Amino acid sequence: MRLAHESGTTHVPVTVWNNQDGFGKPVGAYLVQVLRQLGYRATVRTVSSEQFFDAASNSSRKIQIGFDGWGADFPTASNFFRPVLSCRSFNQNPASTINLAEFCDPHADELADQAQAAQQTDPAAARKLWASIDRIVTDQAPWVPVFTLSTTVFVSARVGNCQVSPYYYGPLLDQIWVR
Repeated sequence: MRLAHESGTTHVPVTVWNNQDGFGKPVGAYLVQVLRQLGYRATVRTVSSEQFFDAASNSSRKIQIGFDGWGADFPTASNFFRPVLSCRSFNQNPASTINLAEFCDPHADELADQAQAAQQTDPAAARKLWASIDRIVTDQAPWVPVFTLSTTVFVSARVGNCQVSPYYYGPLLDQIWVR
């Protein structure tokens, strides 16, 4: 709370745009509660997905806080950075961007190019570059993770090698064996 008050921003009204579809309603209500506890004058605006994305892509209408999610088709660093946080993902077509934060850091993009080039020949160097990009983006906080989906699978003692897909949030049935 001290940091919020020291920031000098608690007098500014904050509107949390809430997508009425899916998990948006309870998460939005929770975030408004947390913001109020921190001293902000927070309210919630619940809209349809269409209204949310129309407002997000309209440069004259800014969403202060809203909820969106991202799951890469293949869990690599480049699939989490390039489509949603690179300058290219915003500048190519701002009207249909998935870079809803309108985040662009040319230095991070330059490092991403270097990391991508190093991936095949020097994976260790590529990992260090992606870690640097992660720190740059985390420090600027264009997106703030609110929660991460996870899956719990209950199985019999007769089941072995039960693995859960990091992308599809379910068990990999072709990997399971049963005694």
